[in-house]
Amino acid sequence: MKSRIYIFLFFCFSHFLTIAQNQECILYFNDGTSIEGFGMLEVKGLLDPIEKIKFRLTKDEKGDYWDFEEVSKITFIGFEFNKTFEYVKTSNLEKPKLLELLVDGNVKLLQFYDYNLYYNFEDGKPFPNVIENEKTRHYLIKETEEIATCIDCSILKSWAKNVANYLADCDTLVRDLKNHKYSFAQLDDAIIYYNDICVE
Repeated sequence: MKSRIYIFLFFCFSHFLTIAQNQECILYFNDGTSIEGFGMLEVKGLLDPIEKIKFRLTKDEKGDYWDFEEVSKITFIGFEFNKTFEYVKTSNLEKPKLLELLVDGNVKLLQFYDYNLYYNFEDGKPFPNVIENEKTRHYLIKETEEIATCIDCSILKSWAKNVANYLADCDTLVRDLKNHKYSFAQLDDAIIYYNDICVE
């Protein structure tokens, strides 16, 4: 039994969510400055998980951890496309989270990867089964807002109704959403349309 507990603790403390390990990136600070180097994203801590950015100027350096108190966003530079993650508040009660920026503009479309790990100990097995459950949540936020609005968190309202309510000042887009012109896979097109056509 003790060995199971030790193994469980090992998995808990050694498991970190890591994205884009040692990827070339640009780190943007809250004061408006930026710096280029290499970075990756990690979720650190078991009881109070905090999403942090590990950044180094060169691949040979050890690197330092940064979070929302000093950094606003990070852009990973890829061969075919770039990926940006921004610190955004999704609730008054929570610290800012790292959300992937899908559409930039007056209204931003962001995506949050929610990873849940379950450790299942079965009788007779020395190691637990690690079950990973991944969910994505999509958020909208305007430049004037501090807290993002989740559009697919509710089981009572469809994402299209939530987007239509959020962007109610654009009659043509609201009509198109109600007439199912956009599928969920075309959500980014709907937000681009709003930013291009409906924003003065």
